[in-house]
Amino acid sequence: MSQTAAIPLSGTLDRPLLGGHTATRFETVLAWTVAAVAAVLLTAALLFLSAGGRWFVVETPSMGEAAPVGTLVLDLPVDVATLRVGDIVSFETAANPGVVYTHRIIDVDAAGLHTRGDINGATDPWTLTQENVIGSPVLLVPDLGWLFRAAPLLLIGTLVIWTLTSVFTDRVTRTCLRIAGGALTLSYAAFILKPFVNVTTITNSATHGGVEATIVSSGMFPVRVEARGAESVHLVDGQVGHMVIRELTRNGHYQLTSTIDLGPVGWGLLVVACLVPLVLCLAVGRVEAVRPS
Repeated sequence: MSQTAAIPLSGTLDRPLLGGHTATRFETVLAWTVAAVAAVLLTAALLFLSAGGRWFVVETPSMGEAAPVGTLVLDLPVDVATLRVGDIVSFETAANPGVVYTHRIIDVDAAGLHTRGDINGATDPWTLTQENVIGSPVLLVPDLGWLFRAAPLLLIGTLVIWTLTSVFTDRVTRTCLRIAGGALTLSYAAFILKPFVNVTTITNSATHGGVEATIVSSGMFPVRVEARGAESVHLVDGQVGHMVIRELTRNGHYQLTSTIDLGPVGWGLLVVACLVPLVLCLAVGRVEAVRPS
């Protein structure tokens, strides 16, 4: 007679082998919260468009800190008779059809409106009437415009990554590759658009023994700008700075270098953001112990 002994089972199994995943209370609340926020945003967008609203993304630093590059501008139609000096307006001109400017009103007379960018040295060469004015901003959202500009790259990259990884049948492998591909797509968009650090030289003027440069930051991160023979300047998004550069090359040239200038908290948050893809991959691929019943 033979006997069979039952040996308790122990060890680990990958999470996909443990059966269907049951949503936790946190996941359920998160899903409903995301759905509610999406519904509110969609409703607000429909109401905004139905009222004649239009949106634009600032692409030049002419408005300085009031509307830095990457600012999302939400305009509603406005009667020019109600506008006053100091108001900001968006407009088109016959000289540059299809190009929308968002500048500040500096004068109003019988002929119309006269505008200028906050950091521009000269008044715009146009006199605006009701025909030119698109609207006045009801909301200026800094940095959000970068997401709209990056949307085509992110969408195409996501579709490519999703398609290429669909051949993998293992859920953990497939999901981790998609997370890594999403991070790569985001990095590529940042490389192309340069939303984080960017410094533009506005003017150069010769001074006794050097050059005075007027610069503006058009990136999301605060930066420190340096040049040989000049004191460094700290700039935030849209801020204008001045540097007197006394050490020039043999050909009279100079070179500016800009680096991210964050505090300890800022660097900590940046490091955490960079670690998000790794944490997500570890969470997807975690294992759970199987205990004997």
